[in-house]
Amino acid sequence: MIRRLFWVGVGVTVTVVVIRKGRQVVARYTPEAVSERAAAAVDEAGVRLNRMAHSFRSDFTTARAEREAELMASLRGELPGHRR
Repeated sequence: MIRRLFWVGVGVTVTVVVIRKGRQVVARYTPEAVSERAAAAVDEAGVRLNRMAHSFRSDFTTARAEREAELMASLRGELPGHRR
């Protein structure tokens, strides 16, 4: 049991070291312009995603309110478009 735990710890440590060193190598050999373009692309994607989320929320809220009104009307026995 302790041997297994030891080797799991060794595996986790090696993985963390490899990931950190890999990031350092990528950062060292990546041209700055490419990094900046990639960062700008990620920022733009975030802005688009935020807009889509707001649009979805607005559409969902509107549709939910319409459906709620339909269901309430059917519970009251009203026909669509007719009020008592």
